[in-house]
Amino acid sequence: MNALSHPTEGDATGSAIDALAHADDPRRAFLRERWFSAVDDPSFRTHIVEGSEGRPLLGLGLVSRSFGPLSIAQAAGAYWPFRGLPMPGDTSAKTLAEALRQRGAREALGHAWRLGPVIADDPAVGILRQAAVDAGWHCVERPVGSLFCLDLVALRASGTWPSTKGKQKDRWRVRQLEKTGPVNITTYSGLDWSAEDRDAIAQIEAASWVGQLEQGGDTKFHDPDLRRYWERVSEDPALAAMIRGHILWVGETPAAFTFGLETGDTRYCIANNFDRQFNKFSPGRVLLYHDFEDAADRGFARIDWGLGDGGYKSQMGAHEDATVVDLLFVRNPLLARIAALLWRR
Repeated sequence: MNALSHPTEGDATGSAIDALAHADDPRRAFLRERWFSAVDDPSFRTHIVEGSEGRPLLGLGLVSRSFGPLSIAQAAGAYWPFRGLPMPGDTSAKTLAEALRQRGAREALGHAWRLGPVIADDPAVGILRQAAVDAGWHCVERPVGSLFCLDLVALRASGTWPSTKGKQKDRWRVRQLEKTGPVNITTYSGLDWSAEDRDAIAQIEAASWVGQLEQGGDTKFHDPDLRRYWERVSEDPALAAMIRGHILWVGETPAAFTFGLETGDTRYCIANNFDRQFNKFSPGRVLLYHDFEDAADRGFARIDWGLGDGGYKSQMGAHEDATVVDLLFVRNPLLARIAALLWRR
């Protein structure tokens, strides 16, 4: 039997995507059906790519996006931790390429499709990239930046993190905040968070430097559309259990928050910010150290902290890690050359 790919519908597709996420690397276990379908987009569709024996190899959760005059397929879901597609950890590029050559996969992905941003050294990305090229797509890459990560195991083993001086400074900061009101840190997860928790985060974002940007910035809960996305994500109990964060309160005022996703040995730090009225005493920094130490105490080995702001991240123990890239796959070689000029801009 030849390798094949065909669409399924409804609960069967969702169950298949969830099973693929479960069979993927644990750090990619969030790539479940609800991660994709939580997007509010009428172009959303799913597809299961199968191998020759009918074994699911790749889950496609796609939306359409405009790229110049073209409409291309794009992996759905939040851009961070990354836009991936679930596949079993033992999938080979050769087997996947055979499946991607079949009509169903070609029709689902179209003449051009985007996978990104993704972590460049993710083995699953390497396999999918090679399989797509072998199946006839040309891959155009553009750099996005570098991740900053904390190796919690190494930092704790060093015995100097957080430093004694840093801990003393944070205790001083808390004492200063307490002059305004009692300082309290609450913890939430996607299983037990309340609308009040999300309102508090939105309030912090609105009062943060990000919330003051002209276009509203990249806020996860002050932005009503993004808030609805995360609320829909948490309707999946497996994904809800991965969501965890903290809110630092000064009296009745939410002053700082963290928001992250935990899977495998990794905590992905998706968002953190603070109310600018408390800027002098750095509540955001106080809460971040609490967040990181809490993750280490619960056995997580790594914090993936996203792109940019290397200065303050390095001060808190982060190091520059893997690069992040955006991948565009184009079938027509001439169009691929033209697209490369635009894509890399």
